[in-house]
Amino acid sequence: MIIEFFSLLYQALSAKTSQEKCQLTQEIFKNFSKLDFSHQSDIKPLINPTFANFCQIVPPNRVPQGKTLKNDLSFAHLLHCIAHIEFSAIDLALDCAYRFRNLPHHYYKDWIEVAKEEVHHFLLTQKHLKSLGFSYGDFGVHNTLFKSLQKSDILLERIALIPKGMEAIGLDVNPFLYAKVQKSKHPIKTEVLETLSLILDEEITHVAKGNLWFDYCCKEAKIPTNQRAKTYIEILKKHHFSFPKANKSFNQEARLKAGFTKEELKLLCDESFLSSNPK
Repeated sequence: MIIEFFSLLYQALSAKTSQEKCQLTQEIFKNFSKLDFSHQSDIKPLINPTFANFCQIVPPNRVPQGKTLKNDLSFAHLLHCIAHIEFSAIDLALDCAYRFRNLPHHYYKDWIEVAKEEVHHFLLTQKHLKSLGFSYGDFGVHNTLFKSLQKSDILLERIALIPKGMEAIGLDVNPFLYAKVQKSKHPIKTEVLETLSLILDEEITHVAKGNLWFDYCCKEAKIPTNQRAKTYIEILKKHHFSFPKANKSFNQEARLKAGFTKEELKLLCDESFLSSNPK
């Protein structure tokens, strides 16, 4: 029996529960070498995210953030936010593979590996939530990341906007969250810090994949190396990209490790992007 890769991706993207999405993603990764890449299935639009089946979607400013980690509830709010980002990131990776066809085999392998690791991040964070007596879906969430995956069907723009844009923000915010948890006296503090460290390490590799495929797209489009940083910034401006207020500063070390150039980082300091200006 031939199992078609893109049909499986759509099943995972359309899953009704978090358990189903995680299981399907893990199976696609496990069986990747056995799947058929005939590119024959249609590309279907994604109308609603899986989390809409069990989470209340609210405006970003109404999502409980866990600003002060003084009790189980505030810690749960923070963990729920992290779990939601990681769950949304599963779809970002799956869709990056699903929506674009006739690319090198390694392209699809990269994004399925990313999706599998995002599943691991989500499951770890959900485990911490459950240890406090809560579950993913107990609090309101925003759909900003899901909306971002619907914005562009042009691969160069998609890579610039999401792995090199939205997801790279996680490299900046992670140290802020780590310091916040470290200051707390909660019993699960150590386990959460270990999870945040793992997430940062693996997110660096995810953003690095974005940088690699951005360069690939630039080569295909015959964009010279010395014009690529400018091209990246122009795409972000086209899509009205801006940094959230949580970005107190760029994580220069992590971004450079992930393949950002110094020119890109300099151009990102353009005030037109910034809600809170990174130094």
